[in-house]
Amino acid sequence: MRDLPRTALERVLARASELQNTEPSELGDTISEARLVEIAREVGLDVQHVRQAIAEERAQITMPDAGSGGMLAGIGPGVVSAQRTVPGTPEQLLRDLDAFLPRTEYLVAVRRTADRVIWEPRRDPLGNFFRSLGSGGRRFDLVRVDQLVVSATRVDDTRSVLRFDAVVDGARRSVRTATLGVAGAGVLVLGFAAVPLLFLTVVPQVVVVIMALLAAIAAGVTWLCWRTMARTFRTMAGRVQQRIESLLDEAQQGRLQASPTLLEKMLQGPSPL
Repeated sequence: MRDLPRTALERVLARASELQNTEPSELGDTISEARLVEIAREVGLDVQHVRQAIAEERAQITMPDAGSGGMLAGIGPGVVSAQRTVPGTPEQLLRDLDAFLPRTEYLVAVRRTADRVIWEPRRDPLGNFFRSLGSGGRRFDLVRVDQLVVSATRVDDTRSVLRFDAVVDGARRSVRTATLGVAGAGVLVLGFAAVPLLFLTVVPQVVVVIMALLAAIAAGVTWLCWRTMARTFRTMAGRVQQRIESLLDEAQQGRLQASPTLLEKMLQGPSPL
């Protein structure tokens, strides 16, 4: 059988997709993992790569609609995500994170399934106090997330796809609320300024110029406020992205081991000489 050149790959796949959509399919709307692996083996694909691709697809989760239109889209993403194939079974990885996240990030598990755990920052005064202090010079970058969704999906007996989805929509909505508050305050200032100007100024053109100037100042202050807070939010989201990538690095290197917290070090007292 004559081989096809690589340049024909896209045309062949496009035509196959066209035929798939126009002719009745024997596969139906779904296909089992075993059947997909069998098809991959028949066409010469590496089964390990196929299993990894399946696990990565299953690791994808549909987050609740956080809103992406208007001002929210201009502020930044509502969810920050990262995933990677790491050594270990899902049970082992989630067990390690059960010991790691509460002690290093002061997170608490609020919901749990077989392959997924939802974490939230501790809201108690002690957790807030130690987060404000930091640990070893490191800031707690996950302190402002709404939730941290951790998923572990099995690839084979020794590997899993570990995924972190950090929901930061609360901080994003706070930026929008603050910006709308500044804009509303500007409108009130314009309203209060218009009353005396209308009664005390004889020349209408002067009133128009002064009101236009005040409106420009209010719009400029609102825009500057929005830009500053949006930049702060994107910086925070970037730090969250870096932190979950760092957690994946530690998982990949098998270093999900929690060091003693600041409180534990204080309770232990000075180390013996």
